[in-house]
Amino acid sequence: MMAADPVARAQERGQNSLLVEADRAYSRGDIDKSLDLYQRAVAKDPTNPSALISLGVTYAEKSNWDKSIDSLKKAMVLAPNKSEIYVNLSLVYGEKEEHDRSIAFAEKAVKLSPKDSAAHHTLGLALEGKGDVEKAIAEYRKGAQVDPKNADIYLTLGNLYTKQVMYDKAIEVYQKAIALKPSSPFAYSNIAYVYQEKGQHAKALEYLAEATKKVPSDAVAWYDLGLAYSKSDDADKAIDCYQKSLALDPNFYKALIGKAMAYEKKRDLEKAAECYTKALALTEDPKIKEVIMRQITRSAGSGSTSGSGR
Repeated sequence: MMAADPVARAQERGQNSLLVEADRAYSRGDIDKSLDLYQRAVAKDPTNPSALISLGVTYAEKSNWDKSIDSLKKAMVLAPNKSEIYVNLSLVYGEKEEHDRSIAFAEKAVKLSPKDSAAHHTLGLALEGKGDVEKAIAEYRKGAQVDPKNADIYLTLGNLYTKQVMYDKAIEVYQKAIALKPSSPFAYSNIAYVYQEKGQHAKALEYLAEATKKVPSDAVAWYDLGLAYSKSDDADKAIDCYQKSLALDPNFYKALIGKAMAYEKKRDLEKAAECYTKALALTEDPKIKEVIMRQITRSAGSGSTSGSGR
């Protein structure tokens, strides 16, 4: 979900300490606390559209779409010309897969603020959700024209080009996203995926390695690099990357599974089983547990077969 900049919101609120405190909690990622504070702020002043917008956005963070819509529509009645409201309503209806409503609200946002890149970005997302690829691309491009420094819109456009197997265009806009926001790992991993699909594995490794240099504290970046080394049959480098990922996030079960599979390639089935067992304890998802159990069974079977062969 999109929300107004915390600093701007704090300035708008003036001396309303409840809202300022709520904004701070939201910016820290403490969604439960911010939700409670926004609810109290709205109860204190139900005619404050800014508070209602923030409450709606926070409900969306909790995937409570209906309450989010209710708050945002109350804000819309109070401030019918505020495009931010229509942007957020479009995003919520997109999550509900009510694509026509999502498009209608995004179009209203663009009409109110034609020079707002976020409005064009949102309309692009709504159109993409409906399956209208050409119009979505056009809208993303309009957003980029309005704000050429918006890295996120290039990232979204790159993702759509990738889905459409338009790899050269995807690479072009991912490179723009990286140039504008070199500290974000997403564009690196996405452009690496495109290069892998093009069969240019060395280029993919180059971008993934760059991501770990730019954001060494990102566990997913190290995991992605480990996965690439695994695909290149370099088990030792893969294990090293997975270990670095797990040092940052010991509960990252995907890194444990990757590490286990790399150990299998090295025929170190004891360490593989140890990693699979740890991964199994880190998820409650029955489907994921089933996959891990299949891997453990396969690994055990492979081990016994190998032993009998010798």
